[in-house]
Amino acid sequence: MTISDWKRAVYALLVLPGYVGGAKVQHGLARHWLGWEGGSRPRFVAAFGPSAIAFLLALLLFYLVGRIATYGLFWTGSDPEGTWGGPTLAGAWIVHFLIAAGMAIPIFLALRPLTRIQARLLG
Repeated sequence: MTISDWKRAVYALLVLPGYVGGAKVQHGLARHWLGWEGGSRPRFVAAFGPSAIAFLLALLLFYLVGRIATYGLFWTGSDPEGTWGGPTLAGAWIVHFLIAAGMAIPIFLALRPLTRIQARLLG
């Protein structure tokens, strides 16, 4: 998980709402977040499918990161034995982090070709 993977995830999260702004916004997003300097004619309809899939994956990724980062802030302690990771908050953090990492890594790997296809189709 490198900085470019996180930039790719932010781009995937922003590109679908960027359809509202049109071609200029989408070119700006690709240039800023991916460093992509396209030159071909944009194909917005063809790029919508990969954009939607990448958006959903990025949304899931940021949900996982946010959920793990805030896990325990809303800890009531009413039933700690029933949580994954045991009766301690540290154990629950470790188990949830490992599960989220097991989901985040494939998402990052899937976003690489999806964002490449998006940027190429959007010109």
